[in-house]
Amino acid sequence: MIHPTAVISGQVEIDPSAHIGPWCVLEGEIRIGPRTRLMNGVSLQGKVTIGADNHFGAHAVIGGEPHDQAYGGEATEVVIGDRNHVFEFVTIHRGTTRRHGRTVLGDDNFIMAYVHLAHDVEVGHHCRITSYTGIAGLCTIDDHAVIAGMVGMQQYVRIGAYSFVSAMSAVAQDVLPYSIAYGSEGLAHLRGANLIGLKRHGFTREDIDIARHLLERFQGTDKSLAQVIADAEADFDPAHPVVRRVLDFARAPSVHGITR
Repeated sequence: MIHPTAVISGQVEIDPSAHIGPWCVLEGEIRIGPRTRLMNGVSLQGKVTIGADNHFGAHAVIGGEPHDQAYGGEATEVVIGDRNHVFEFVTIHRGTTRRHGRTVLGDDNFIMAYVHLAHDVEVGHHCRITSYTGIAGLCTIDDHAVIAGMVGMQQYVRIGAYSFVSAMSAVAQDVLPYSIAYGSEGLAHLRGANLIGLKRHGFTREDIDIARHLLERFQGTDKSLAQVIADAEADFDPAHPVVRRVLDFARAPSVHGITR
């Protein structure tokens, strides 16, 4: 169903089972998949591709021009997967040529009201981002991460899988997989393993214990990151999936370093 008050340009392709609510504005090379719902006042701009069974709350703005002074109108885009719930007043800007030219939201994510995803942000699957959080450009959020409310995240930060960032944290460095980043009284620091989150996701007791002891090696130490990684490789089984994911993340290129 397309409400008669919606304004839709000639380039837009909408699956017949999609719902476009009152006063929506769709301008650009836009593709909307089956059963996706746009509530009243949603704005889609530029090149935006949206999959199936998504829900967009009132006045969300998707595909807006990036807040990047170097952006010169290049042909960039927003790509959104399936079964996402994007609440009221969320803003997701399209990408720039600084990375791959696209901002990406994967599948089964829960993006609460007033969240901002800036240009070139890449969010994986099954993530939850809570209201009033601002994710700056070129950040990456891996699968099953949870970002609590009013978090501010610096450009180029990486958030590891199954991690938790506590409310009102200022995140200026990468957050290791399976960990908690806590920073309501200053810059975020590592506060150990995300024990509750790992239990909820069905990790075994052995896996949780490995994650807890491994992350302790990174926490509050004066050792260099290279030395921490070398020690962990010697003391833990590098082939274990939990160990491998943490160490691969820690070894990967980083603009700001690792939260410790």
